[in-house]
Amino acid sequence: MEEGNTLGDPEKTPRPTKKRKQGTAEGASDVSSVAPPEDFDALSQSSATNSELESHKSGRLSPSKQMAQLEDLERPVKVLDFGSAEASMLENVEKMRVEAQLLADGIGILGYNDDELATLQSSQSCLEPRDLSRFNYAWANDFFKRRETGIMPGLTPVRNLVSAAIQCESDREHENTWNEDIHKVLINMALGTSRYSQRLAVKSLKTAYIDPPNLTEVSLPKRVVDYGIVFVPDDRIKKAFLQLQPLAPARVKSWNHTTAKNVRQTPIAVNIETKASDKSWTDGKPQLAIWTGALFKRLQKLVRDEAAANLRIPAMPLVIVQGHDWHLLIISHQPSPEGGKTVIWQKIDIGNTRNCFDVHKIIAVLHLMMQWAEMTWRPWFYSVLDLAKM
Repeated sequence: MEEGNTLGDPEKTPRPTKKRKQGTAEGASDVSSVAPPEDFDALSQSSATNSELESHKSGRLSPSKQMAQLEDLERPVKVLDFGSAEASMLENVEKMRVEAQLLADGIGILGYNDDELATLQSSQSCLEPRDLSRFNYAWANDFFKRRETGIMPGLTPVRNLVSAAIQCESDREHENTWNEDIHKVLINMALGTSRYSQRLAVKSLKTAYIDPPNLTEVSLPKRVVDYGIVFVPDDRIKKAFLQLQPLAPARVKSWNHTTAKNVRQTPIAVNIETKASDKSWTDGKPQLAIWTGALFKRLQKLVRDEAAANLRIPAMPLVIVQGHDWHLLIISHQPSPEGGKTVIWQKIDIGNTRNCFDVHKIIAVLHLMMQWAEMTWRPWFYSVLDLAKM
């Protein structure tokens, strides 16, 4: 296990609860069976009112109508499919899509050595037949490649997670139960086995809201996204934070587009929106579009106006979860004097929590997103600090 991976009891079965639990979810992972890796001017519009973009839950606007409103803004946000010709012309979008699609197809998601693979194949009790046959796919196992982003969690916590998720579906559990007992557990499992577990953290964004409000042109429901993968602040970020000033009219300074206490000093890299199984995953698209758009504007305000207009922001992964099913989208922003063009590219189905093989697909993709956070987003963030002379 990598040093510093503080995981929960791997043998403990996560069980659905009727009440929302407080504190850190258990059930991270058991990785003892494998070797460790070696080492986005305020643009508020007077015409925008609180009723313009209500939560889909209110029934006033469907997600498609919410997205139509976003497309009609002065600085529009559009949703396009990866099959669009425009997508292939954006190198950073295409690179992320290709890498994630391979993992979503199950290629290279396992990291067993020969002995571990032989043990797995000989154990009829470890996996159900439907899983065991897929674990035997030769193209699914790549011992060295898999360790570039992280290690595999043990089979026991993965099997326990699958059992708990199936029970959640059977009991028709509410979103909070799915969040706490399944989604959060899986995200933490991925972080705990990531090569970058000491450099990143998972934070709850359930109570976070956009602040200052003029970072967005439309209003949002109080609850926007659920989780964020953030930087653990290093000396560079800590020193720069001392020079950072609050973004008026907010009175509290923050690297992000929210002044929520738990993420003021930790730049957000990956945003994750979750839904219960009886909700539509498309409900999350307008939420993530507005939320991430506000983040991009906040980052632009770290530098001078002339630099902000030309600030090139890397394409950023977005994750939407609906009950069992996990989806990856990518948001890109191309700068221009008119304010730029923002596109959400959809989507890759990266896996589900109905079986162990697909859970490993999700973990592998989350590991890829964490590698992106550390190897692409962090250096870019440092370059913004350089432009801001911080």
